[in-house]
Formats: sequence, C-alpha cells, structure tokens
Amino acid sequence: MMGRLFSKWGALAAVAILVAVQAAAVNYLGSNNYLPEGSEHWTEDWLIHYFSKRLDQPYKDVALVIVDAESLEKSNVPATVPVDRGWMARLITAVAERGPAAIGLDFYFTSAIDPAKDEQLVAAIRDSKTPIVLAAVNDNFLRTEGQRSFQRAFIQKVNRPAGHIYLQQSKEIFTLGDKATRGVDHGLAAGRYTSFSSTLSRLPEVEAIFGARRIPDGAQRIDWLLSPEGGETFTRISAHEILSAGDALASLKGKIVLIGPDFAGLDQHSVPFSLGSQQDLYPGIFVHAQALAQILDKRFFFNWNSEEQFLLLFMIGLLGAAAGWACHNTRADLVIGVGGSLLIVALSIPFFIAHVPLPTALAILSWALSISIAQRIRSWRESSHSQVKTLSGSRVA
Repeated sequence: MMGRLFSKWGALAAVAILVAVQAAAVNYLGSNNYLPEGSEHWTEDWLIHYFSKRLDQPYKDVALVIVDAESLEKSNVPATVPVDRGWMARLITAVAERGPAAIGLDFYFTSAIDPAKDEQLVAAIRDSKTPIVLAAVNDNFLRTEGQRSFQRAFIQKVNRPAGHIYLQQSKEIFTLGDKATRGVDHGLAAGRYTSFSSTLSRLPEVEAIFGARRIPDGAQRIDWLLSPEGGETFTRISAHEILSAGDALASLKGKIVLIGPDFAGLDQHSVPFSLGSQQDLYPGIFVHAQALAQILDKRFFFNWNSEEQFLLLFMIGLLGAAAGWACHNTRADLVIGVGGSLLIVALSIPFFIAHVPLPTALAILSWALSISIAQRIRSWRESSHSQVKTLSGSRVA
C-alpha cells in the first residue's frame, strides 16, 4: 500500500517538475523571440480592433504638421529629402507663432548642406519661445563618425533636448508575423537619448499644462487609439497650409505639435492591421503621436517580467496537468485541450481591457504541453503497475 501511495505521489511530483521545466523553456523561447509571434499578434490585433478606445473626434492635445512632396512643391522648393533647411526654418517659426504648448521636430540632422540655410534653421530652433524637442538617431545607427559629430554639435548649438526616434518592430526569428511596429522603448538608448515622445512629455512647459507622468521602464507596447468613424486620429495639417496662413492654424494653440515627414518609402511603418483603417503604411510621426498620447493619458500596459511570466505559465501548466491527469484515456481529452485554449483566449479580453495583456499564445502552448505531460506520466505509471501485477501473479502461480 505504501509503495503504491509513494508511486502515485512520485508520479505527481514528476509531473510538477516537468511542467515547471516546460514552462521555463516556453518562457525563455518566447521572451527571446525563438518562437513565432504571429499568433500572439493576431490575437492582439483583434483585441485592438474590438476593445481599444475609439475617439469621437480627433485627439485634442496632439496635432500633426505634415511635410510631404505636395507641401514642398506648393512652396516652390525641391520636393526632396533632406528638406530645404531655410524653408524648414520658416515652417518652425510659423508653427511657433500659433502658440503651441511644445513642438516635436521629427527630423534629424547629420550633415551640413547649405551653410547659410543651416544657420537659419539653427537660429529658428534656438531662438523660438516655444519649447522644441529634436529627433535624434542613436550613434550606432549612424554610419560615420562625421555624422555622429555633426548631430551632437547641431543639438548642442540649438540648445534643445533631443529624443531618439527608434520604434520597435516585431522581431521573431522564425518569421510568421507581419513585422509591424508595435512598441517604443522610453528608456535611455545607448546611454544618450530617451524616446522622442517621452522627452516631449517631460518638458517642464508640457508638465505644467498636462501634468507629470511616470513612464514605466523598458519597452512599452503602444495602446493604439482608433480613429473616429470617417475621421483622423489626430488633427493633420499640411505644412503648406501653415506657411500660407490658412484657417487651420488656429487649431494649434495649446497643443503639442509634431512636425514630421510623410514621403513614400521613407519612415513608413506597418502597424497592427486592426487599427480599423484600410491604409497599409503610416508615417513615423503618426506612431510617435500615438506613443505621446498614451503617455499623456497614462494608458500604460503592465509588462510581465521574466519571473512573473514564468509563474503565470507554470500556474496555467499545473491546471493543464491536473485536467490531463483527470481526463486520461477519456473522450474528454480533445474537449479539455480545445476548451481550455478557447478559455484562455476569452480571458485575454478582460485582461487586455485592464491593460494587463496575457501572453496568449505562450499560455495556450503551456496548457497543451502540460496536458500531454500529465497523460504520458499517468500512462507510464499505470503501465508499470500492470507489469508489476503480472509478475506478481506469475510468481504466485
């Protein structure tokens, strides 16, 4: 009797140990992008589509001033990149005159072009009474020391803060996903710059109007705002309208204004398809605006660290193992496996709404593997007991 009791508890202990090992393996592989993330993104995209906040009018605190080929042509300057810096100086001055709370300039400067116009741009940025944040490229992304030196000197000369404009794309090693841009790391990049959006939000002038925000450490997935039906997520104004003193200028007062490019093939991003738009690519300035709005609204997601995610997967694994042990050799096996997976998907909805997103794909994988582990261990135990009984019967005979 004691041997059988020990055998049962020994088998359960083996199940628990193996479930812990598989949870650790799934956690490691998932956290380090060795598992395809496509299914995770597919689930998240649908959650965004149905449960993200949809605006009833353009977001009121952020406006976009778009520099595109059409604006440049209408202003009679070359429709090329880099953009004419004398023209850019006039644009910044015109925006600043409309009383925005702050300006974010989503252009970076890594080389001299025209000394006179370069100096006009420096003066416009340096002398503006409106606080301005410049975009910066991390040193490791610039090809030459000359580019790195020019960028540092330019930022120092205008005496304005700068923020990095790196946006995080999906990085799975086995590519099943869409390589969409999904997040931004607000921390220091290469020890030099915080993110463009967080640098803007931390300006004293911005904090005086909108309040201070505590931004979580590490990479933060963007909590996408959905556009109003038939409208734009953010007030979007052509740079040419600004320079021609159109009526749209009045909408800039008190807003954080982002000035950025929208050129085909330049700084274009795929974002989760479920944003509710037929548009395939969005300019980087749109993504920065989403990240900035998230900071202003304090709509941050909870980020599972490695230990927390392991414990979550381990608990789900134990539940799966218990179900697999109890339903061994029954017709309920398939129902338990599929039903549990569907339950995890269903639970991802309230967790997403509460900004605590579940690692849905990893949880389902842990659930399925744990059911299989428990069933294999129980089969092995029962097979061993049958062999013992057979041998005992043979000896008695």
